[in-house]
Amino acid sequence: MISYVRNVGKTVLAAVVSLVFIVGAAGCGNTQKDDGPDYADDEAMSIIAKAYQKRSDVLDQYEQKKDTDSVKHVKDAVQAEIDNDEPLKERQFKDSKLQEKVITYINLLEDSQKVNEDYSYLSSDYSTEWTKVYDKRSALLKDFVDNYKLTVDSKYQDPLNDIVANGSSVKKKTETEDALNNLIASATFEKTDDGYGYYAYSAVIENISGIDFGTVNLILALYDADGVKAAEVYASTNAWPAGEKVKFETGSDADAAQVKASVDHYEVDD
Repeated sequence: MISYVRNVGKTVLAAVVSLVFIVGAAGCGNTQKDDGPDYADDEAMSIIAKAYQKRSDVLDQYEQKKDTDSVKHVKDAVQAEIDNDEPLKERQFKDSKLQEKVITYINLLEDSQKVNEDYSYLSSDYSTEWTKVYDKRSALLKDFVDNYKLTVDSKYQDPLNDIVANGSSVKKKTETEDALNNLIASATFEKTDDGYGYYAYSAVIENISGIDFGTVNLILALYDADGVKAAEVYASTNAWPAGEKVKFETGSDADAAQVKASVDHYEVDD
């Protein structure tokens, strides 16, 4: 009898252990592995490249059909790129700087479409506003190519090269303008009273930018003691090589309490 009870006990214990194992295994099988956020870093450039190619395809299709509605084909081409890239705005990125650039790029596409909607296609205003957006877009595409390995299929390479080349020009122009603006911002214009109600304003500025400038024209805004702009005058030089100090000087009958200088026009010597 005792032996029988022991055998029954062993059987029940084995059954319980088996049941626990089965339930545990089933529980493990139903537990899904959490891989974390679906980051877009590794996909972003391929998505942007695909969108760029879609835009090019739309333009090609219109050309093949010899469609003369330029406004429609530009709108459709830009929209094709927007539709492909738009989901990236909602994606998460490990690299916050890349995320910022991607969102900026998509916003520029939307700005392009706004130009299409707000201006007449053949107007000078359209050309001006379109060029502003195009320059910013090309600078970002250059950044994507240089720093994030953006690539396109061979049939799209030449047009992309043209855009990247424009991006290089835009980058150089921006750097030049930033350097010149920094030079002017660092200057202090002194006021000299001639005693007869006329005031001279001058500043000696050293060109530490490393850039050889040709003509540089400045606008000097003259503000009175109440912060009201009383006059605008001009100061200029015909040549400003790197390393050279130039005296910018002008005059006015306005007795300024503050002088704000800005660049009106400049040229760079090759």
